[in-house]
Amino acid sequence: MFSYKLPQGGLNSLTIFNDAGDIRFDPPVYELRYTTTVRILEDPRWGLKFKKVVEFGCADMRFLPLLRRTAGVEHILEVDIDEDILRSNKQKAEPLITDYLQRRETPLRIEVLKGSIDASVQQLINADAVVALEIIEHLYPKTMESVPKNIFGFIQPKIAIFTTPNSDFNVLFNLLPNGFRHDDHKFEWSRAEFKEWALNICKEYPNYRVAFLGVGKAPPDKKKIGHVSQIAIFARCDILHIPLAEALHATDASIDCNPDPDVQYKEIFAVDFPVNIDERSKEEKILHEARYQMDRCRRIERYFNRDLRMYQVPLTVLEDYIKYLNATMEELIAVLKANNIEVSEDCILLPEYDEDDLSYRQYDDYYDDSCGYFGGEVENDDELGACGGRSYAKDDVTYDSEENWD
Repeated sequence: MFSYKLPQGGLNSLTIFNDAGDIRFDPPVYELRYTTTVRILEDPRWGLKFKKVVEFGCADMRFLPLLRRTAGVEHILEVDIDEDILRSNKQKAEPLITDYLQRRETPLRIEVLKGSIDASVQQLINADAVVALEIIEHLYPKTMESVPKNIFGFIQPKIAIFTTPNSDFNVLFNLLPNGFRHDDHKFEWSRAEFKEWALNICKEYPNYRVAFLGVGKAPPDKKKIGHVSQIAIFARCDILHIPLAEALHATDASIDCNPDPDVQYKEIFAVDFPVNIDERSKEEKILHEARYQMDRCRRIERYFNRDLRMYQVPLTVLEDYIKYLNATMEELIAVLKANNIEVSEDCILLPEYDEDDLSYRQYDDYYDDSCGYFGGEVENDDELGACGGRSYAKDDVTYDSEENWD
């Protein structure tokens, strides 16, 4: 069965009691929820990226700064029923100055929308992921009843993440007069009740499997009550490499997804982030990166073979840069050979001088084949230039090799 174990990645969370006897968490529970949600979305186990993400109940959009930096995300819908709170926080969706100075390599569009989690609207079609953090306990029964149909029947995301308070943990809290942690909560579920709700969804929508975890540890002597906030991760069978029980409307044109023609989310704010569009082919990107790194290696003395009078640059030096381009070493070698760059075994062979770069030949007049540059062989590091280059003298003028300057 689909299972999940996601530790806090070296983040040691503490559960402490203050002088008044109230329980506190460090970091705060909301931060634990946010970071765990991002780690779930970025988990390599999926083998894919979730491009379009819908966050229901976004409220003041505190999660958005993390979500918009989540790898692979290109389209975010921030949805909440409270228009006033969306308008007062819409600036959080705007690009920062740094977004203009260092433009994204992939597109990003953010839409801030007023709407309900149970509305089947056109804007939700093709969403890859649904995030609903601490929202279901605020819903009235009629709305709550419609949530599974909208999310798992209409949207059909690849993944859906729900969090809600664990009422088993309430024995450690001084609850409000309504018996809950918040005055707007309509209910708070125990772990057993939350699990029953989730498993019933999987029965009604057999294309999904569910796994559970939590954040906010109980004190050592209260471990049986679980975590302060419980999480359900619904994953669609196809991303778990399990055959789908039913066809999806996204892949089967004969199935009508039936958005409600009379309902549309109200757009409060929308923005497209500045993006750096690279129109080069993959081969051009590999070649340009390789040439840049080879040029850099010409300034590193250990790659120069004095006997052969050429540079020998190990292919492994370029490996990390090539992986960043999602290219293989085989593709790198093929591009190098196609551009008449010599490769021998595990090294790139570069001539002592680049014929297209005159800066490497500016001191040829001062070179003597028998003893190197005038002044004889360099005996110690004192004869190195200020930036690591050798100093060459003629007519009482000192030259530092510019190719070593930063």
